[in-house]
Amino acid sequence: MSRDFPPPAGTLPRGIRLRSDWRPGDRDLIVDLHRRGYAGEGLRFAAGFADYVDLTVAEAGLGAPGNASRVWFAERGAEALGCAAMIDRGARGQLRWVVLLPEARGFGLGKALFGAAMDHAAAQGWREVYLETTDGLAASMQMYLADGFAVTRDSEEELWDGPGRMIVMTRRLDKPAPL
Repeated sequence: MSRDFPPPAGTLPRGIRLRSDWRPGDRDLIVDLHRRGYAGEGLRFAAGFADYVDLTVAEAGLGAPGNASRVWFAERGAEALGCAAMIDRGARGQLRWVVLLPEARGFGLGKALFGAAMDHAAAQGWREVYLETTDGLAASMQMYLADGFAVTRDSEEELWDGPGRMIVMTRRLDKPAPL
């Protein structure tokens, strides 16, 4: 069953749609989007990062019966431009894999993907969503903070490429997002 989630008219460029049905090859597609989307962010997002993303996608149980996890892809025809996911963590959701290809940025696709994932979390009745990120991703941090996420942990940890900052952000869904 295909689940297309067209955002309100005028919010996405013509010919672009969001889809959330899990298809064969989507695991590799998520990894490839991260490889390409983070290529300009420095060496820390090189090969080890792609391997880390692959492990997290395998662990998420996307497409498994009874699992409320879902991923959205922004597509133009058969070309994927970005993705975002909401992972079922029991009583709460985890926002993951929010990425856009550089050439797809600035058209509202990130906000549309983010919005679809957050709407899904609310529809599941989850009271809270959290995400994990790292330093050096200013545009993402700004979007999360503007939507009401707050930093709940910022610590030095072992990441995919060695020691680095792990930033955990959380947003309660029983409180409205800032206007």
